[in-house]
Amino acid sequence: MPNAKRSQTGELSHVLVCAGSLAEWLATTPDQWKVQIDALVRAVSGENVRYLTICPYGGENDSNVKAVISNTIISSQGGLLTGDRVSIIAADGLLVVIDTCPDGQQRFVNAVAQLSSNQIIDEAKLAATIVSPASGEPDLTLILGPPTKIPQSLVWELAYSEIVFLDVPWLHCDVEHIRMAINDFQRRDRRFGGIDS
Repeated sequence: MPNAKRSQTGELSHVLVCAGSLAEWLATTPDQWKVQIDALVRAVSGENVRYLTICPYGGENDSNVKAVISNTIISSQGGLLTGDRVSIIAADGLLVVIDTCPDGQQRFVNAVAQLSSNQIIDEAKLAATIVSPASGEPDLTLILGPPTKIPQSLVWELAYSEIVFLDVPWLHCDVEHIRMAINDFQRRDRRFGGIDS
């Protein structure tokens, strides 16, 4: 991808966890959000990860539901709400972004709408807007779900990311699951969307 910021083989800067539906997120209590986010933060600590993005696997794109979820997260963790995203600064400056948009196509449309109509939209600007406030696309995407289906919430983010599937429910994902995915990532020879010849 031209001009995109990508880490080199084996280095992690941005981890994306795609897990649960918006209905499951709506049923997640503030205490459960705190436990879950704390576990995910602990799991990536010591790996030089600068950005951790969490997005739903799917669900109905309902603005009222997304607002309730965002408010629940903010009540348990604090953070700043920007559009569909809650941003939290965790330990060691790790930026945690919880994106409540369950529709990857809608996220793409939202990014295009954010770009000024008087500027040329190129791949680098579009990528930066889609993954904002992270400074680069995910190096590792952990999908909690069956490996036979790509989530509807991810359209752009999977192009150059290494993907690990774990068929684990949202609230059962813990430090060990994330570390297992990171270990898998570190053993891979990254091709950034290319295929073996």
